[in-house]
Amino acid sequence: MKKLFLLFLLVTGYVGVSYAQEQQQVEVMGIVTDVNKEPLIGVNITVKNMPGFGVMTDVNGKYKIKVPDYSTLIFSYIGFTSQEVFVKNKKVIDIVMKEDENNVLDEVTVTGTGVQKKITVTGAVTTVDVEQLRTPTSSITNALAGNVPGILARQTSGQPGENISEFWIRGISTFGAGSSALVLVDGFERSLNEINVEDIQDFSVLKDASATAIYGSRGANGVVLITTKRGKEGKTKIDAKVETSYSTRTMTPEFVDGVTYVNMVNEAFSTRSQPIPYTDEEVELFRNGLDPELYPNVDWMDMILKKGAPIYRATLNLSGGGTTARYFVSASYVDEGGMYKSDEGLEKYNTNANYRRWNYRMNIDLNLTKTTLLKVGISGSLDKQNQPGGSASQIWISALSYNPIATPVRYKDGKWAAQGTNNQINPWMLVTQMGYQEKWNNKIQSTANLEQDLKFITKGLKFYGRFGYDTNTYNTNSHIKYPDMWKAQNKRNALGELEYDKVVEEQLMVVDPHSTGERKEYLEAELHYDRTFGDHMVGGVLKYTQDKTVNTSENLTANAIQAIERRHQGLAGRFTYGWKYRYFFDFNFGYNGSENFATGHQFGFFPAYSAAWNIAEEPIIKKNFKWMNMFKLRYSYGKVGNDFLSSRFPICHRIRAIIYTVIITGI
Repeated sequence: MKKLFLLFLLVTGYVGVSYAQEQQQVEVMGIVTDVNKEPLIGVNITVKNMPGFGVMTDVNGKYKIKVPDYSTLIFSYIGFTSQEVFVKNKKVIDIVMKEDENNVLDEVTVTGTGVQKKITVTGAVTTVDVEQLRTPTSSITNALAGNVPGILARQTSGQPGENISEFWIRGISTFGAGSSALVLVDGFERSLNEINVEDIQDFSVLKDASATAIYGSRGANGVVLITTKRGKEGKTKIDAKVETSYSTRTMTPEFVDGVTYVNMVNEAFSTRSQPIPYTDEEVELFRNGLDPELYPNVDWMDMILKKGAPIYRATLNLSGGGTTARYFVSASYVDEGGMYKSDEGLEKYNTNANYRRWNYRMNIDLNLTKTTLLKVGISGSLDKQNQPGGSASQIWISALSYNPIATPVRYKDGKWAAQGTNNQINPWMLVTQMGYQEKWNNKIQSTANLEQDLKFITKGLKFYGRFGYDTNTYNTNSHIKYPDMWKAQNKRNALGELEYDKVVEEQLMVVDPHSTGERKEYLEAELHYDRTFGDHMVGGVLKYTQDKTVNTSENLTANAIQAIERRHQGLAGRFTYGWKYRYFFDFNFGYNGSENFATGHQFGFFPAYSAAWNIAEEPIIKKNFKWMNMFKLRYSYGKVGNDFLSSRFPICHRIRAIIYTVIITGI
């Protein structure tokens, strides 16, 4: 039996070997491209179950290999999904490789010179999940703290329209000058306060000098890059969202009532061996409220503030298009109520704080040719802010210093009450009886981007041209009035009537309109090169920028310096090199100028160097730590500047200060 079994193995083994030897060899050729029909260089083509046997595509994405007729070819490339193809008499096999959506190597981030694979970034760049910024607030700046690593934020006001947050990247980098980060929306400097979070596609923060050097004299405090949404090919998609939330006071100073106040005053005098100012009978009158005109007990915080206020938001987006044209259109509305109480007797106007904003945006992409893409966009916002005639600082100074027994809100005969000392107005008067202020802010922003593929010159070369034009108009209408205000003397006449001192004279409502504005123009031209040669990744950018800001406010003749245009001009560049997604080197520079400095000192050179090592791509790590897809060490060094000083043309102020000193010395 054993002999028969051995004989069977010998026969079948011999037949198997003979079959393998008799398989025909076939020469297979073809080209490997990506979904954009761009050839891929260095794609690995191996034969399944034949380790060590294979070829790579050349600079044109072509390959040629001789394999057994019934073999299977495996096409693999870093960042793309591998494909297997059974040969079976095929002599030409062309492959279109698709990027691996789940591959960490394909994650991209927006940098100062465009979109870059996250794994190749050597600077400190943070990509923010936009979902984390969708919080119930009227300004996106209030959502940055706690959601974006490295950002510190401070909200200095809770009044609608002014409850935005100041924020700093990695703390305050500049002292004695502007410390705010540079914010770029679709490549142009714009405000972060009015943007609708539903319009944001990408949100990146550039933190270190290697990432911000291309901005030169404006990159010292970090840079925020925002890319808005654009239309995609497909059927029209409609998104609508309506939200409501309720805003409450997180913390309000607590004050003692009138009885506690007078007892503490008496105690203070008593401990100093001085006669107490309030008798027991007077303390009881404050307690029982029988004479609230001479012995008031007012909780001023409760008098002027509500528990909270609602916020309403609504957004409508439409997007879609075809192969030639695509569009994204959005409109949104925000209504944030104020927490001041109102006088129900005022029917003609509203004195409460309130903020309303209307946003709109339209982005259109047009494929003019197969290699030419035109992107145009128009966006803007209209803000309306309402607030009491008394300013926020006046209201809160009065609320914090006006003690509960100073005066009633109003005397029984209708006279408005005020302090006799310094004619201090009570908080309720400042909130409801001093008129109102209405502020309108209208912003219109337009952009045009032209992208031209220059592959007819060399593959990977592209040209970008950008133009932006913004206008901003700010109108304030103040309607301020002062009613007669009185302070009762601490006694009554023989008829039991109060005797008053008039402390504030009536002033009829005065309307004071005021208008300011500015106009901005931007121009950019950029050459962009990005190419992969096998294991080598090479890239370069050369970028020219210029912009100017013109003050269009009224009465500029009163201050000639404000009428002078603000101008920036610069040339920036970047060179990048990477090998096998393992080693990376970047060199960035910005040669930027600002008219804010003296002649001969207006331009500066700001270089930066950075390198990174992705340890996870080392063979020994890939073999033993398969769960690790990225572990990167970075080093960077750079130089950046800041032209946003505390005043325009500081050299002029220095000359004036010197002259002033000389005059004083002469006297």
